[in-house]
Amino acid sequence: MIQSSKLSEKTSKRSQAQAEFAKLLAAAETKGFHGTASITLSVQDGHIQHLRVAVDRMVR
Repeated sequence: MIQSSKLSEKTSKRSQAQAEFAKLLAAAETKGFHGTASITLSVQDGHIQHLRVAVDRMVR
């Protein structure tokens, strides 16, 4: 039982990371966007612990 909950948590974090990356791509591919977009994963022993999403928009 413990193993299945760890697996579902890992899958959940992975799905969350993929969804956030898709949102970043959509935001960055917008006409007129200038700047950087990044997602940083904190990983411990092969498991995603935290996601950090950052969008830095440059105003021209």
